[in-house]
Amino acid sequence: MNKLKTMKYASLFMLLFWAVFNTNAQQQTETKKFSLQDAVAHAKKYNNTLKNSVLDVLAAEKKVKEVLSSGLPNVNATGSFNNYIVVPSSVIDFGGQRQVIRFGIPYSATGSISASQLLFDGGFLMGVKASKEYVQLAKINLKRSEVETEVAVSKTYYGILLAQTSLTMLNANLEALGKTKFDLEKLVQNGFLDRVEFDKVNLQYSSLELQRDQLIDQQKTLMMVLKIQLGLDFNENIELTDDLMKMYETSKTTILTTKVDYNNRLEYQLVNQSIALNTLDKKRYQFGYAPSLVGVFSTQQNSFGQTFSELGKDWYGGTLWGLNLSIPIFDGLKKSAQIQQAKINIQKAENDKKVLGNAIEQEVFNARTTYERSAKQLDVQKKNLDLAQDIYNRTDLKFKNGLTSSLELTLAQKDLETARASYLNTMYDYFVAQLDLRKALGDLNK
Repeated sequence: MNKLKTMKYASLFMLLFWAVFNTNAQQQTETKKFSLQDAVAHAKKYNNTLKNSVLDVLAAEKKVKEVLSSGLPNVNATGSFNNYIVVPSSVIDFGGQRQVIRFGIPYSATGSISASQLLFDGGFLMGVKASKEYVQLAKINLKRSEVETEVAVSKTYYGILLAQTSLTMLNANLEALGKTKFDLEKLVQNGFLDRVEFDKVNLQYSSLELQRDQLIDQQKTLMMVLKIQLGLDFNENIELTDDLMKMYETSKTTILTTKVDYNNRLEYQLVNQSIALNTLDKKRYQFGYAPSLVGVFSTQQNSFGQTFSELGKDWYGGTLWGLNLSIPIFDGLKKSAQIQQAKINIQKAENDKKVLGNAIEQEVFNARTTYERSAKQLDVQKKNLDLAQDIYNRTDLKFKNGLTSSLELTLAQKDLETARASYLNTMYDYFVAQLDLRKALGDLNK
């Protein structure tokens, strides 16, 4: 019976171990699929650098509560216990005779509650408004970080698709050249072709294999970069679901804004926010000339005794309320200097705003020019690629029929690879240029 139970428990343990192991294995081999839109959304949520910007907003919101707390009632409770080892004495003169009198009793205890409430302080009101503006400043910085993250993720995503597409084209060329290489090898073995011709083709084939290995390494490196940007672990498997050519066709239908709206640019919003904060600073210093009023309330209970045991038998209370008024009269012109500094900062920010407006116009012009040029170049590069492919196909056919040399075939192959690389690099430049133009126009902030 015991042996049967032992076998039963062993079977249950093995079943549980297999279930856990199988679950972990599935988790490790699970592939996460991302479109470009999915990748950007995931990065905005899990990118570690972006998380700090989110925490900055949270910290700014907590700062508002800290500032508000100084305008809310402040209540404090205190308690004290005193034991005079020697009760203080005083000497009184009665008609030339000195009399020693002791003031106080050996034991005393006091408990009190005090409260204060700020009734008016112009600086406090401006401080509350300024702290709320700092929250808005943190939110603008968060949005700017999100835009930068979207740009970085998009460029990496495009780079990976570029490597994948290039690899697909290269493999197709390798396959075609491999068939030619195989046919030539048979001809050499049968003595119908000089081996030099075969060696030239074989050399070109090896060169293409090296390019393929470089593309594979490039793709792996970019995948690692993308994982970091997405906030993923290095060991996680990811797959990109978008197709480079389909994305290109979709991009051609994208309508880009023709008129520049500065307010869509986060840098412009930051300058406006700087002006708002400096304006509040100036008002805060101006309110420094106004009086402040604080209401106070206090109540306490005292107990005394000749011995410790007498404490608490009798309590003697005391309660008061009052107003504390503070009127600034002269501060050595400190607030006047602070107001002037705030005015200077406002003027500087206004100048920065004008400079930024011109910089935005120039950035949009350069980005639009680059985008339009890359779009035209891409059409030309596509025609060149199609022409290079057609030339290679015809040269390969002639070579197989003995109508041309291996040198012509090798040159045609090199021209095809050059056209392929130029076309895909131009396509990457096109996507980046479109992304930069959308960023310059402020479209990524919407």
